[in-house]
Amino acid sequence: MAGPEKAIEQPFTDWCWEKNKLVARKLVEAGRNSWPDRSIILPGGRIVCIEFKAPNGSLSRGQEVRIKELRALGVPVLVTSNTEEAKRWLLEQM
Repeated sequence: MAGPEKAIEQPFTDWCWEKNKLVARKLVEAGRNSWPDRSIILPGGRIVCIEFKAPNGSLSRGQEVRIKELRALGVPVLVTSNTEEAKRWLLEQM
């Protein structure tokens, strides 16, 4: 995590733990990339994912494919460049 995305992502991960006792993990899939930046396991075992982009950033082709795959499996995925939007969205998912 570097640059403008860190300024968006880090406050969100801190908020997840400090305010909600949720862990927003950065997962790495061996041999494949493009997994969303954060995966959050909600009470009841549901998983949601968030891809943080820098303002004016765009998804890579691999990210587009991976997000489509996850959504097809019923995994909610948010793409955002806004910490507050990520917080609101996560609360809606709970």
